[in-house]
Amino acid sequence: MGTRHLQVVINKEGKKVISQYGQWDGYPSGQGREILDFLKNGDMKSYQQNLAKIREITPKEVDKINKWGENWPDFFPYMSRDCGARIHRLIEFGYVPFVKLTSQEEADKWCEGFYTIDFQKGVFISEFGGVTATFNLNELPTDEEYITAMKDE
Repeated sequence: MGTRHLQVVINKEGKKVISQYGQWDGYPSGQGREILDFLKNGDMKSYQQNLAKIREITPKEVDKINKWGENWPDFFPYMSRDCGARIHRLIEFGYVPFVKLTSQEEADKWCEGFYTIDFQKGVFISEFGGVTATFNLNELPTDEEYITAMKDE
């Protein structure tokens, strides 16, 4: 059974450019910690440059992907519910040309964890199990501090 989550990225201009549903390991100790690790160790300059190139998928592209049948995640891993926090590394390395934006309203119905990287406000926000913690992107916590703040053991 999965622990569903939503990962959101807001660019410096305040536009939501990623709103990715994930099916698995949506706990702070899972996806939350993976995102935190990426924020600490990823190349944020490349990430933001590539983030600016991403657009929402078109209906024609959806049809194209559907023609791949069951194997479509092999060719479009960034579109899969299985991608999780790996989407950030894929963006960093320039492998994500488009995304499907999941609406907040839709995600609120079935997601348990919510993780937002907001470059406009300079924060990483984690929400899980009624706990919300906000961290400054310039002063990110250690893994232990993060898990303690999220009350996830």
